[in-house]
Amino acid sequence: MEPLSPWTTKKEVSEPKISINIAESDPSEWVLEGVPISAQLKLFDDVSFAYELKLAKMELSRFYNDLDTFRERTAYFEEIDGRKTHHYYISGIRGKGQIGHTNQYLTHWFYPYKAKFHPQMIKALINYIGLKEGDVLLDPFVGSGTALIEAKTIGVDSIGIDINPVCTLQSKVKCDLLELSPEDLRSVPRNKAFYFFDRRRKTLQNLEKFVVNVSESRQELTLDERVYDFYLLCYLYALSDYTYIKKSMWWAFNDNLDAILRTVGKFDDLKKKLDIKLGKVEIKEGDARKLDLPDKSVDGIVTSPPYSIAVDYIKNDLHALEYLKINPGSLRPEMVGLRGNGDERVRLYYEDMKKSFEEMYRVMKDSAYCVVVIGDVTYDRKRLDIKDNFIAFAKQVGFSCVDVIRRPILGGFARLRYEYVIIFQKT
Repeated sequence: MEPLSPWTTKKEVSEPKISINIAESDPSEWVLEGVPISAQLKLFDDVSFAYELKLAKMELSRFYNDLDTFRERTAYFEEIDGRKTHHYYISGIRGKGQIGHTNQYLTHWFYPYKAKFHPQMIKALINYIGLKEGDVLLDPFVGSGTALIEAKTIGVDSIGIDINPVCTLQSKVKCDLLELSPEDLRSVPRNKAFYFFDRRRKTLQNLEKFVVNVSESRQELTLDERVYDFYLLCYLYALSDYTYIKKSMWWAFNDNLDAILRTVGKFDDLKKKLDIKLGKVEIKEGDARKLDLPDKSVDGIVTSPPYSIAVDYIKNDLHALEYLKINPGSLRPEMVGLRGNGDERVRLYYEDMKKSFEEMYRVMKDSAYCVVVIGDVTYDRKRLDIKDNFIAFAKQVGFSCVDVIRRPILGGFARLRYEYVIIFQKT
């Protein structure tokens, strides 16, 4: 697998080096410079950051000789030879909190999750590392399922693994929704779904404590596991809105349900209009330090390890964990980045990530690419050298570092100033 373009030279790097001098010219001129084609390509108007321009050039380097496929897969281009790209239409299915064409479109917005990576960026990276239809992408820290959704929409199969059941649930639902229709979801009346899950929660002390009654069975609501999980997540979304912003649960349930039904309906129409072929997705609970996968079984990895030193995922999902009868005290010591206190916590985080890099290397095919996205986390008023340590860990197990791209985090200067996209290759 060789994703480097014919007009670039591969070299191992350890520092982010982006040499872009676009001055006052059109940014697309720099992206297209040296491309051996005469086609007309138009970037999205909001593609302006240096890292976006570099990623646009990188993904083009994989498809410059197959522009029909590129039109279906590109993340940063709006038009190819006067025809709108699939991403133009997909990112036009707008979700709550969406910014331009970068995030929260399609099903990405459905359920609140902190420290997501941008799906537009992830799609470009999947393109750059050369994954094609029938290949398998792995995300061993699946989180909210961003990489799996993007892989699915371009026909790439994927496997998502996470130790947190709330993460696997939301990832599964958001991927399943891409195959369902509004009629599938409406097969269960919304009031029946709400009260099915609500009666499992007994009111104590003004709705502040919850006890789960597990006597009800799934079959009482629906035989379709995908629809059951969807309504469960929809209820947990309403529970989150109630817990953190005191929004009426019935109102929040209906508001989120109406919005996602519009999303599903629009994508159902779009699939038919554009003949979108979806990739297969497998999602399971598991540990990135002990992957239940055969050696050399995946074609590429795109992942973002937990920012647990900066983000307490247990605290953020406490309402859902309690509802699902998952003991937070038992889950916390199993999660990467949440073990230990003080300096020990940082030491254990690095220890866990070394094991994770060993496992990622083991399950990847030879010459495959592994992309890791991580921020420069501040802990105990010290900015940690996570990027440099990750590169060192990866090299120790046999990866070479192909490139590092630095992305500024706007508004995140309290804990994160930059996010680093580190591209490794198994050699």
